[in-house]
Amino acid sequence: MAIACVVATVPNIAFAQSTPPPERATQANAAIEEIVVTAQKRSERIQDVPISITAITGDSMTRRGINTADELTTAVPALTWQKSYNGAPFIRGVGKPIVTAGNESSVGIFVDGVLQISPLMTNFALNNVERVEVLKGPQGTLFGRNSNGGVINITTREPSHKPTLDASIGYANYETVEGKFYASTGLSDTLAVSVAGAYYDQSDGWGRNVTTGEDAYTEKSHDIRAKLLWEPTDRTKITLTGEYHFMRSQSNAYSPMAGTTALDGSTTAGFYNLTSDYDTYVRTKVGAGSLSVRHDMGWAQLVSISAYTDVRTFWPYDSDGSPTANLQGPIWETAKGFTQEVQLVSPSQGNFKWVAGLYYMYFDAAFNPIELNGAELGGARLEIFGDTKANSYAGFGEATWTFLPSTNLIVGGRMTFDSRSVSGHTDVDGAPGAVTRQSKNFSQPTWRVTLNHSFNPDLMVYGTVSTGYNSGQFNTGNAAAPAVQPEKLTAYEVGFKAQLFDRRFQLNASAFHYDYKDLQVTIVENAVTLQTNAAKARIDGFEVESTIVPIPGLYLDASVAYTNARYSDYENAQFYVTLTGGGYTTTTGDATGNRLQSAPRWSMTAGARYDIETEAGRFTPAVNYTRRGPYYWDTQNIVREPTQNLLGASLTYTSLYDRWSLRLWGKNLLNDKIRAWTIQRVELFGSTPSAPRTYGATLGVKM
Repeated sequence: MAIACVVATVPNIAFAQSTPPPERATQANAAIEEIVVTAQKRSERIQDVPISITAITGDSMTRRGINTADELTTAVPALTWQKSYNGAPFIRGVGKPIVTAGNESSVGIFVDGVLQISPLMTNFALNNVERVEVLKGPQGTLFGRNSNGGVINITTREPSHKPTLDASIGYANYETVEGKFYASTGLSDTLAVSVAGAYYDQSDGWGRNVTTGEDAYTEKSHDIRAKLLWEPTDRTKITLTGEYHFMRSQSNAYSPMAGTTALDGSTTAGFYNLTSDYDTYVRTKVGAGSLSVRHDMGWAQLVSISAYTDVRTFWPYDSDGSPTANLQGPIWETAKGFTQEVQLVSPSQGNFKWVAGLYYMYFDAAFNPIELNGAELGGARLEIFGDTKANSYAGFGEATWTFLPSTNLIVGGRMTFDSRSVSGHTDVDGAPGAVTRQSKNFSQPTWRVTLNHSFNPDLMVYGTVSTGYNSGQFNTGNAAAPAVQPEKLTAYEVGFKAQLFDRRFQLNASAFHYDYKDLQVTIVENAVTLQTNAAKARIDGFEVESTIVPIPGLYLDASVAYTNARYSDYENAQFYVTLTGGGYTTTTGDATGNRLQSAPRWSMTAGARYDIETEAGRFTPAVNYTRRGPYYWDTQNIVREPTQNLLGASLTYTSLYDRWSLRLWGKNLLNDKIRAWTIQRVELFGSTPSAPRTYGATLGVKM
């Protein structure tokens, strides 16, 4: 069905004729694939970029079964993800749960140079992706919006003048149907268009709601992105993009953790089961558009990226996930924003290269409203309205000076000005409450200094010192709460990148130290989840990534990350004390020395694939393994995630001429029980599961 839809969208395309099958198992595919990235705003080999960065191509993501952003954790050991009604990435222990409208992540997510302004946008399919770059450490001297912990930079495929069709349809357990397509063609010598879509429907739940009898943890989504490319001259490229995303899932539904008792005395009904009497789910709709203009002026390239986004989310909420109506109700959340970035990028030749830019961001995030009722409110009905607005202005730049042969000094800087305001009121049984308004300005300079030296084209060493900043914020759900102060981070890192043995062996390594101040952390106050500041933290660690091609067609990779992330000063943390009979009360405790949340000490990935060429086509068995050590979900360090073991495997047949393929695959083959998210409240300690063992088949067609 998905394939037929694609063909219908391009009725007049004359696809290229079949050509003889490519030579198989030659010396050419005995070397490691070169990946070109744009992390420094110009196309460069990843091995030439003096930044700790992991890049994953679209083909590699398909082989690994990576379909959504949170699944990137299976390829990037330093990355963890909290998935609920929104997505919250952590890199090297830097990140935070997103708990209220208008919160910004410590890790920026960019798609085709456009900041994803709302965390509500981050759980969608990775549709039509060319590659993903995960940059670690503070990023601000080259990216429009400053990011404290790092950047996930996603690049999608550009329209092609050559008629192209790439489609797939698959079926998996839990009655899951999935389809993807990409179609592109030229409309004239200067115009090209592409359309990409993704469809996902998992109609059978992983478990059941034992109170209502309904399926638990189902999901449905569809995504579409269209691009129009206009190249009026050989120096100018203009790309207009429009996209729409829809998702309905139960990623925000939770029940009491095993070994705990909720406020009403209820306990867990099983890892994949729910106990709530209230239908809990999240439904998100995103509409977005962007205009990218690139013009080569000779002495520099001028880049302009303009984008508008509108996000609307509805999520019924049950505070204790129990059969009792203690505190529950529907929540309407919206976010809309506009960003404008202008860059000047010097030519890549010469001993002095530079990038300079200006950035503006506006967003408006609101609860319209949070509607609550239940026994905790004594029969009353509360409607909590809140609206946060932000205007951000920044100038940034970076220069690279080759002051000795093969030795570069990189100096970058940024100045950010943020203006934020919040307003809100709480209505009781329809009676309007008093409106509270606040506003506050924040500003901060940040910088980066890097020294790197290439001993030869295959060996580079580097050292860098950089600073990061995450703006101060308001709590939209409680407009009277004081502003949360900005986070600040200073990072020190050294590393090397090497390719050996005719580029059959690649080894990249780095070691780092972070001084982290005024961390933005989550607390619960008067039944409302808020953010406040911790004092200080210290993070030390190292990472090693390797790829080996020992013989033509055999590809091996392995990565390991060590992260020791601890609070160095946090004396007034919110702690929980268990109550007899169920539920919790809060107190103040000293979290100094405790580990930061979502920061496993050890993580590793390993993978292997072998391309077996035959006269009938290519057979590719592949296996991927991810092991993540224990970590904590809370600052008190009492909610512990045990060691995770994720094993995935696939067998792919690709026909001669690469016209069609059949892929048999499995994920989480060990059926490890892994939590996607947890919540700590006085009503309960609850959790949401990640997917159990899944398996299926996918048929693909290329023309």
